[in-house]
Amino acid sequence: MAKELSEGKAKQILGVSGSNVSNGQIRSDEFLPELRGKRAIKKFREMRDNDSTIGAVMYATEQVLRDVDLKVTPANDTEEAKAEAEFVESVLEDMEHTLDDHVSEAISFLSYGFAWFEVVYKRRQGPTTRNPKKRSKYNDGRIGVRKIASRAPWTVSRFEVDEKTGDILGVYQDSGFGLNTGFIPTHKSLLYRTTTLNGEPAGRSVLRNAYTSYERLNQIQQYEAIGIERELAGIPVIEVPAEYLGPDASDAQVAFVNTLKQIGRDLKFNEQGYLIKPSDTYPGKEGEPTNFKMVDFKLMSSEGKRAIDIDPVIRRYQHDIARSVLSEFIMLGSGTNGSYALSKSKTDLFLRALESYIQSIVDVLNKQLVECLWELNGLDYGLMPKIVAGDVAPHDLKELGSYLRNLNGANISLADQPHIVDALLDNAELPNLDREAYDAAREREHTTEMARNDYYDGPDDNVVGSKGKTSEEDDKIVGSPSNNSSDKGNK
Repeated sequence: MAKELSEGKAKQILGVSGSNVSNGQIRSDEFLPELRGKRAIKKFREMRDNDSTIGAVMYATEQVLRDVDLKVTPANDTEEAKAEAEFVESVLEDMEHTLDDHVSEAISFLSYGFAWFEVVYKRRQGPTTRNPKKRSKYNDGRIGVRKIASRAPWTVSRFEVDEKTGDILGVYQDSGFGLNTGFIPTHKSLLYRTTTLNGEPAGRSVLRNAYTSYERLNQIQQYEAIGIERELAGIPVIEVPAEYLGPDASDAQVAFVNTLKQIGRDLKFNEQGYLIKPSDTYPGKEGEPTNFKMVDFKLMSSEGKRAIDIDPVIRRYQHDIARSVLSEFIMLGSGTNGSYALSKSKTDLFLRALESYIQSIVDVLNKQLVECLWELNGLDYGLMPKIVAGDVAPHDLKELGSYLRNLNGANISLADQPHIVDALLDNAELPNLDREAYDAAREREHTTEMARNDYYDGPDDNVVGSKGKTSEEDDKIVGSPSNNSSDKGNK
């Protein structure tokens, strides 16, 4: 019979999430040795900087996410909540760098699996002070943010992890220049991770699944370059007397052969390429000179077409790399296949992934930055605002317009809900409503509609109207200022 769960047992942590809690190494649960520790960071950095497909994907990701609008929304509609939201906005614009610059650096967590930042705070005491720890555009005495300093992944030696709870306590960083390893605590940091699977503090690089394809592609491209060079220049073939290659060759003969090997290995067709060879020939039977040279050199090239076409293999691995990061749409148009529908579906999937990435950045800012500001300043958590991310990509206004027409056809009107109208205008990147003018226009429209109903239906819902006039002429009369009840009351 199972024992009852007590409150004390329920609060205990009995297991661990993974092996990283014991050593804090980067990707300690990774089964490939070359993708553990700093070797993993070095490899992912190589992939990001050397591969054209990965470079294009990461560049597109950075540029799209930098353009996303980040807004601060108050906790409620009270003046106090709006004031605190303005405080957070002032903190983000009062840093030594822009928020866009920080987002651009934070996106590196996609390549390496994590991105660590040290938050440097300051006391806001106005722009006149010379102390950088206190200089600010504002003079409210509150604690703000001086800068969010990036700590490069290749400088991180290991994480400090609580062995009992698995909580990340901080990170040890190699300072360089012969200095000791520094420790940065979590409560003074921002940690962006792609995933928290197994409690891994280093996350998991989005390039992990592209590793095998990258290695194969890198090898094949090297083979291709060597093959092209050999096809254009040919394989050097050097002929020497047999005795130079025999076991009884003298030291001078062996040294001469080694020199020829070096020449054949280093021979290039360029502006400085040349070859010097002896002009001696084999003697005839009676010692007379012949036309057969003792040392000869020639280039041997292959004939015909190769059995293996390398280009389709390279394309396949490039597609695999792009597919692993949901960016195969960048390969469309490079071949004979592809359609608008296929491109749109793949692009939409990529943009949906970008939405999750920017949302993870916003979640970290709210949890690890805004909450720390509230704690340091002793503010009311009930008034703590949130940073929200805008749309990653513009909406399809054609599809949105079709949807609104369908709603209108079902007699569902959104005109009386101005916040929805504002949201629709935001989707079209248009300014929001002037609420006073909009409400006045809606009131005039409502009054005109009521007057029209009374004019046509009468007090007993009997259709009346003007004799000898058409309905269009009646509508003009009803809609005229002289027949508008609100206008009459104002006269």
